[in-house]
Amino acid sequence: MLVRRAIPTDPSVRSSGSLFLTESAGQQGKPDRRLLFSGRSPAPKLIAARMGVGPGDDLLVRRRLMLVDEIPVRLAISYFPAGIPEAEELGGNSFLEGGLQELFDRHGRRFGAAEETLVARLPTAEESERLEMRPTEPVVEILRTSYDDRGTPVHTLQTICAGSRHVFIVRQPPEETGF
Repeated sequence: MLVRRAIPTDPSVRSSGSLFLTESAGQQGKPDRRLLFSGRSPAPKLIAARMGVGPGDDLLVRRRLMLVDEIPVRLAISYFPAGIPEAEELGGNSFLEGGLQELFDRHGRRFGAAEETLVARLPTAEESERLEMRPTEPVVEILRTSYDDRGTPVHTLQTICAGSRHVFIVRQPPEETGF
């Protein structure tokens, strides 16, 4: 079973209520998601560097498990600065009604830029267990840090994809004209 994941994500998908559910519409299988955790948590070293905080500093964290036909395909962990105006809604124990973009728009936050990296690696023991995969099966980790129009990092999304369950479609931005 394969899930298609576009890189970069189309803006219409990114601004939807659920990136995964919107992206999965029309693909084979029934997509679902589960909220595993929502609350404050110490920043891992890699995430702290991207968010401009110290390792171990508190961030607001939301961990989700994405499934297709009840088979786990992806972990998605969102990291936000703990003191942002959107924190109260982000700290809840349910999915956001209109999605992250709608929440930021309501609070007057404007998108500035994003940086996205992909790394293929072996899973951690926890990732292997959550994704119900062998520890020797690779994952693809996608890190996307989004900045507001003032250059402040406001969200890092760490996506851990089961390598054998994904196909990544990389598209050139429409405004790019080079071969």
